Amino acid sequence: MRTVVGLLVFVASAVALAVLAGIALHGLSGPIASAVLVLSAICGALGAFQADKHPVADGPVFKSWTVAAMILIFALAAMRAFFWLIYRDGDSWMILSPYNLGDLALHISFIRYLASGVPFWPESPILANAPLVYPVGMDLFNSLTLLAGVPLERGLIWCGLAGSALTAWALLRWAGAFGLAAFLFTGGLTGFAILSGDDWALRDFGHDAEWKNAFLTMFVTQRNFLYALPAGLLLLIHWRRLLRSEPGPLPFWVSLVFYATMPLFSVHAFLFLSVCLVGVFFGVKADESRRELITLGVGALLPASFAVALVTGGFSTTGGIRWHPGWMQGDSGLLFWVWNFGLMIPAWVLAIWQVVRLRNREGLALALPATVLFLLCAFIAFAPWPWDNTKIMIWCWLAIVPFIWKYVCAPLPVPARGVVLSVLFFTGAISLVAGLDGRHGYRLASRSELVETAALVAHLPIDTRFATAPDYAHPVLMAGRRVAMGYDGHLWSHGLDYQEDEAALNRLMLGAPTWRNDAKSLGVDHLFWGLREARRFSNSTMIWGTSETQSNATGELFELPLGQ
Repeated sequence: MRTVVGLLVFVASAVALAVLAGIALHGLSGPIASAVLVLSAICGALGAFQADKHPVADGPVFKSWTVAAMILIFALAAMRAFFWLIYRDGDSWMILSPYNLGDLALHISFIRYLASGVPFWPESPILANAPLVYPVGMDLFNSLTLLAGVPLERGLIWCGLAGSALTAWALLRWAGAFGLAAFLFTGGLTGFAILSGDDWALRDFGHDAEWKNAFLTMFVTQRNFLYALPAGLLLLIHWRRLLRSEPGPLPFWVSLVFYATMPLFSVHAFLFLSVCLVGVFFGVKADESRRELITLGVGALLPASFAVALVTGGFSTTGGIRWHPGWMQGDSGLLFWVWNFGLMIPAWVLAIWQVVRLRNREGLALALPATVLFLLCAFIAFAPWPWDNTKIMIWCWLAIVPFIWKYVCAPLPVPARGVVLSVLFFTGAISLVAGLDGRHGYRLASRSELVETAALVAHLPIDTRFATAPDYAHPVLMAGRRVAMGYDGHLWSHGLDYQEDEAALNRLMLGAPTWRNDAKSLGVDHLFWGLREARRFSNSTMIWGTSETQSNATGELFELPLGQ
């Protein structure tokens, strides 16, 4: 318990102090990063010392051999996913999961960008005239380790492994072996398609579903889950103790750090925890516990609001919230929910019915608000891309898991329980094994191209913005430099309005008569031209589009004569 608390306090403190230092000192540097990490380590040691030294082992569990088996499976999955998160193959940087191609490239870009000394709160590196609107908590932590001398790729891998260990511990304490399985094997009925094939070929049948394997599509790709999941689950464990009129394992200031800094890592997790906090407040009996919760909410109000304002551009990206009934079912109707969720929905309904019927205090305070929030996700899109609702839905699922075990699975005879668990987790297990298949491997970038491009732009000021082709793994962007417009899928999902900038960039790259005004409107005075630009803007009439320029494999840099 103490080690887990200490590590999480260390990460949260490092990110919060980095934000404050970046704002006060107009950016980060090696000495600043080292000082932040040292101070954060002191905070982590203090949190570990003050945390409850007794293990929190009050979650539902299987027999001991099942717990050991699930820990082993989780460990093997984490090692496979993160040791091969990014790896070398000749001159290429490779990744294991196709889900992670665009995400990892963006995270690398953010890490190098935040470590470049750019003033805080930074402008967006992927769109001109826009603030950085993304919860960059884990990327900012890796920026600190990069500045402190840890190679970026190694930092990504070790953070992934450490986050996996912390998450496995928290899941085990929250919901036992069943909790580990419920997270590792999310999925509906799509995996049973393997039984209908002649060749029984193993593949990720959930790839085309909307409720996919959470470990592959969220935990590995959305790096902030590495912190948000264990820290959020620790808060739930602490609040569950208060509902039982028992002392919580977390010192108050640790709870405050976890809760108040959560928006820097995940606004979705912060929303879920805030809803649960209200439920717990009305569920606790002791006045002392109620006062603690009130103090927590009041104490977190300003810092959490400040954090939300930072990662949403002053609340400018909340326009993605809209009425969207049916979530992503389209014309499929009820079949969509059966195919995507399988037994999960019936088990959920039975569990919440028992919680209400028996007036289970913990369930009414935690599971009922989570159920309401899950239903809201079926009618309201909380982001421009409706699939992002899964970042809330996975929290709701984990909140109900202990009660599904208690009221649905555990009372069943062993044979019936085995059938239910098999149907519930079969698809997710198939997806997990197929997604971590050793035959995978996807090229992310050329190592030599990244090095040469970084050297090409190194002499220019860090606030230079470059005109490039929009590409999720563009070498200029992955060097930590700002571009006029990045990958449109990232821009759209982040709630950024990029249509006018895209039109201006196209005119600039093609050499339209207004290209100088377009360059000024985008804030760019340098243009990068390489193979990506040659392919996308093959009709360019300017010097940067000539055949001689296109022959350079790395690319060339042009200073735009904007004064002429």
